[in-house]
Amino acid sequence: MSKRIFAFFSDHPLLAFILRRVAAMIPILLVTIFFFFFFMSLAPGDFFSAYYQNPEIDPKIIAHYRQEFGLDQPFYIQFLHWLKKVLIDHDLGMSFSYRQPILDLIRPRMMNTILLNSFSLLFTFVLAYPISFYFAYRPQKGIERAVNFVTLILYSTPSFFLALLGLIIAAATGIFPLGGATSVEHDTLPWIGKVWDRVHHLLLPVLIGFLGGLAGSIRSMKVLLQEEFRKPYITAVRARGIDDVGVIKHAFRNALIPFITGMSDILAGLISGSLFVEIIFGYPGIGKLMYEATLRQDYYLVLTNMILGDVLVLLGILLSDILLAAADPRVRIK
Repeated sequence: MSKRIFAFFSDHPLLAFILRRVAAMIPILLVTIFFFFFFMSLAPGDFFSAYYQNPEIDPKIIAHYRQEFGLDQPFYIQFLHWLKKVLIDHDLGMSFSYRQPILDLIRPRMMNTILLNSFSLLFTFVLAYPISFYFAYRPQKGIERAVNFVTLILYSTPSFFLALLGLIIAAATGIFPLGGATSVEHDTLPWIGKVWDRVHHLLLPVLIGFLGGLAGSIRSMKVLLQEEFRKPYITAVRARGIDDVGVIKHAFRNALIPFITGMSDILAGLISGSLFVEIIFGYPGIGKLMYEATLRQDYYLVLTNMILGDVLVLLGILLSDILLAAADPRVRIK
């Protein structure tokens, strides 16, 4: 039996690699969660500490709730209780501030955030890469200087300032909604009206996220491509009489490598890349929810966000290794 398993994985090295990496993720996540409980125990007070300042609330009631949520236990006991609930009951816990199951809280907000950041990233790549290729392959001083000036301004402008500027423009013109993901009358609209309502509320946040990422993507990608076009193998490719499209294909494949290695940041950015936009526009996303949970010391809600971020980072690293092996023939998965 063991020989068959060994032979199977020998014939499927990619599957064996993925299983090994997934198995390695589990202890990493457990250690990260353990230290989360440890560091949260070092913070002064907890969610219920502020209620002791209210003379109208009986301290016995507060103590009862602290006991109910296990906050009166040492951090390692809290960790073991939480782990038991997750593994046996498949329950991430209850939010202190919302008094709702955490999964019910984060599911709709996560979809809102992924929708927002996915469109922002999509438009960024669709526009940034052609611009970068064009100016890296055929430099034009006049237009390129103008593009460099605009991207420098956007790159040096904080994202919260762009969001505030967008909010001011929306308030002054009335073209865009001032906040939220849908209108009050969303449920009464026909299906096409519901789609437009979501799109209308997404336009300005997506635009702000798009502008924030566009400048950095253009500048970094253009530098990478300029370096590729100066390398000796490009000169050799041109000497062989290969046309411009073939030259760009060779350069593009090698320029993709730094982008692939940063895949973990891109995946993690799907849930954490729009914090300021969500806060300023009142967009009901996961970033805004976790910001409020951190201020309120809503431990299990913050913990869930941290786990989501860690899982996306680890999956991004795994995906980048697989794509790197596909893009770079010098890399082999064993």
